[in-house]
Amino acid sequence: MSSEIVSEDAQEIVLDGSNKVSFPGFPYFFEALNEKVLVSLDQYKSGYECKTCKGKGTVVKKCECTKTDRPGFRYSKQQIDDIAASINTDVATTRMELLCDYCKGKPDEVEEVITCPTCEGKTGLLIIPDTAKVIASSGVVVSMGRVAREKADYKIGDRILFSVHAGSMIPTKSGLMFKQLDWYQAWIRVEGAEELGAFDFIVAPEEE
Repeated sequence: MSSEIVSEDAQEIVLDGSNKVSFPGFPYFFEALNEKVLVSLDQYKSGYECKTCKGKGTVVKKCECTKTDRPGFRYSKQQIDDIAASINTDVATTRMELLCDYCKGKPDEVEEVITCPTCEGKTGLLIIPDTAKVIASSGVVVSMGRVAREKADYKIGDRILFSVHAGSMIPTKSGLMFKQLDWYQAWIRVEGAEELGAFDFIVAPEEE
């Protein structure tokens, strides 16, 4: 399997099919052994994050032509069809080749990261201090030991829910948050949450 970036946000994990987890910019690898499972934890979500930037504080500003079905060009396919119908096909054919006035046919080169215009870089409507944040009890499986692969009914790349008390945290210099669990400590497999770190469900800690 070719290398795949699972996420474009702060939790950048590269899965290459080898059962090893690599980190962009860092030289080390993680690989779960035996009955253990390595989970990349979802980022904390309070529910007050800015909907535009998803709590990042910045957005990527793209050329307007990328919103059409012909990025890099001045006219969309529908506009070309309308020109052909209202004027003639020769004019439509000529205008089909006209490049976007702003990016000159190279939309990727004019992309820029800007402060989110909605939250003005504040990341949300309400700023939650780090001391009040709850450790997520959901995450994406990124490595599985031999026993775990044989017995678990989930696989690498699946998002699972588990107890906040399950397993133990693994600190890394990369700033990413991981937990190691026994394979049977997973409660539920979650489908439909495509973006790592975007899952909003938080399980409250059980009372002691």
